[in-house]
Amino acid sequence: MNIPVLTSRIDSVTVYRQGALVCRTAIVLAAQPVPPQIKLVNLPLSLDDGSVRVRVEGEGSDLPVASDVRVALDLAVTEQDLPPPDDEALKAARRAVAEIAERLAQLRGQRRRFERLQVFERPANKRGQPPLASPVRARLALLEFRAKAIAGLDERIHDALAQERRAVQVKEDLEHRQRAASKARQAKPHELRKAALIALRGHVTPTAPVRIVIEYMVPGARWAPSYAISLSKDMTQASVSVRAVVAQSTGEDWHAAKLTLSTADIQRWTELPELQVLRIGRRQPPVQRRGWRAPPAGAAELYADFDRFLAAGPSSTPPPAKPRPAVGHARAEPSPDLDALAMLSDDDEQPSFDGAAPMSTRSGGVERRKEAIVARPAPMPSAPPMPRSAAMAPSAPMPPQQAAPPSASYAPMRAQAASIAAPKGGAPMPLPGALGRGGGFGGLPEGGGGGGPAGFQALAPEPEHEAAPEQLAYGDLRMPDPKDSRRGSLIVSQRRERYLEMLWVREVTREIDVVALIDGAIHTAHRAGQGGPPPRHHLASSQGGFDYVYAADGTVDIPSDGVFHGIPLMSRSAPIELGYIVVPRESTDVFRHVKLKNPLDAPLLPGPADIYIGGDYLLSTDLRLAPPRGELKIGLGVEQAIKVSRNTSFAEESAGLMGGSLALRHEITIEVANRRERPVNVEVHERLPTLREREDEIQLDLAAVDPPWTAFEPEDYPLKGGHRWQIQVPAAQQKKLRVVYVIKISAKKELVGGNRREQ
Repeated sequence: MNIPVLTSRIDSVTVYRQGALVCRTAIVLAAQPVPPQIKLVNLPLSLDDGSVRVRVEGEGSDLPVASDVRVALDLAVTEQDLPPPDDEALKAARRAVAEIAERLAQLRGQRRRFERLQVFERPANKRGQPPLASPVRARLALLEFRAKAIAGLDERIHDALAQERRAVQVKEDLEHRQRAASKARQAKPHELRKAALIALRGHVTPTAPVRIVIEYMVPGARWAPSYAISLSKDMTQASVSVRAVVAQSTGEDWHAAKLTLSTADIQRWTELPELQVLRIGRRQPPVQRRGWRAPPAGAAELYADFDRFLAAGPSSTPPPAKPRPAVGHARAEPSPDLDALAMLSDDDEQPSFDGAAPMSTRSGGVERRKEAIVARPAPMPSAPPMPRSAAMAPSAPMPPQQAAPPSASYAPMRAQAASIAAPKGGAPMPLPGALGRGGGFGGLPEGGGGGGPAGFQALAPEPEHEAAPEQLAYGDLRMPDPKDSRRGSLIVSQRRERYLEMLWVREVTREIDVVALIDGAIHTAHRAGQGGPPPRHHLASSQGGFDYVYAADGTVDIPSDGVFHGIPLMSRSAPIELGYIVVPRESTDVFRHVKLKNPLDAPLLPGPADIYIGGDYLLSTDLRLAPPRGELKIGLGVEQAIKVSRNTSFAEESAGLMGGSLALRHEITIEVANRRERPVNVEVHERLPTLREREDEIQLDLAAVDPPWTAFEPEDYPLKGGHRWQIQVPAAQQKKLRVVYVIKISAKKELVGGNRREQ
């Protein structure tokens, strides 16, 4: 069937912490019937087959429905309309390439000869003799001649290189057309791509274009944030530009795509919490929730016709087995239907209910029936024939290696225990597998006469089964061939088998190791950005267990080369507040900073930021994490127009009734001078000495503070005794700060480093 191929383009890409979700769009034109199946080609080899999702969008209520999607392997789309090249044209193209290469070699040889042409130095004269004459004009003429000759050769070489590129392109096009025209060619590894086969249900003729949207996940994409902050000259407004560096090696270029960046993992197993039921009464066992269930009974019925008409021949029918009565019991005439059931195990051949011996399709079937005959009551004419799914395990004792394991197919037989009546005048008919303690008839451990209702036992619950991961991969399960010994059960197919099933063009991909090719594409994708992000950049990560999304305002182009590329995302405006900080105890330099409010509903992640003032570059800094709509402080360097001086004075006096203690009086004076044309807000930090715990003989008293200050405890580092002033200094004025504190110690002691601590 000729499946129409639709051209798709990348509409949007969501890059996660590692990996990306790509969204492609294909258009089905209006006023045309929707085909039952379409194919989207040129998908990357590294995509996750289990992540492919398809939806149909458009206007109107008569939209088709995507009922199925399969991933296949296909060749890249080639130009089939071009005719194969003529042999003469291909020979002429190759000859032209050779001629241009030879001409290039000659021109380059001439240029090397001109480069070797040089002006020799003037020979040295004898001591005491006048210097020899130097032909300056001749030397300059030779240099000028060499420069003109080399310039002319460079121009000719440049033209020859352009001609060579065009000739090589023509030759390669002709050779490609020749290879494409040959049906016996083998596909190259780089030509193999993945394709999506989409089945559409509801073959209508839409009145408006229909969009087929396909989404899939690819590995090998990473990103890291960066910023550019532009401050206005009056320091009242800022423009925050959020940027990012993105690297991807997925096997396809993202051209004009809407980009979204996320800090979340692309795939993570998460279970929703489930509230427990509170009941009054006896405690009930918890409900076992499983993704695996035992296979249904009667799977062998699927192969009944195959065994009867195709697999079994005249020579395969074994002769009827001679029954052997049980020792010590009378042998009654066997019932045809129950005799057949008794002679079969759960995984043996198809029974026959017409009185003839059942056909055996496997070796060893006759031997496995030899011990299956046991004594039973007279035949029951009214008993209906038993289905194949009710086949029982043999009741007579068997060797351990031949005993059939219990199977879920016994359940239907047990359920029909009440529907089988006893013959007239006889004892109730025992049911195989449902009566007795040893698996035989009549409740006897090794077979025997009939048993009463007391022989019934409670059905054992189905054993619990811990599902393996491969058993839950339903798309990878396959039903074996009817001739396979594993038929009747689902098995997990191998990767190579699944990829060979996906091959769309089988005759050209026989010599390609598909598994190695796809593994190589995935490995290459994971190597994107393996060298790490650019300096000072940090890869995106969750913040406090929360993940955030950053959507770009426009479209971007990102090639699949595995290298980080700078991408602009968005730009937002925010008000700022200019401030100044000085710590005179350490340095008299006044540092300016701006307090900026985060304009985003998402946090500003840690990363480098370029700071501009009025369009002029100022500096680069590293931003810390800023919460959504939170405050961010950015340092802008030293302000030269604000001057600060710090002076200290010390006095030592006797104190106490008898002069047994010393009072060490310290005075600190700080002057702040504003040389700017507008008022400034300055924050001055100062520190007082602190006492150790259990230090009772030393006393610290704060005598005077002008103007008042407040205690200061920074968030980034521990600080004891910190205080600060927050003052406003008018333009072209200065302000004075003063603090006095007294330390009282015993006259017999001295502070470590001297009583005068402030220098």
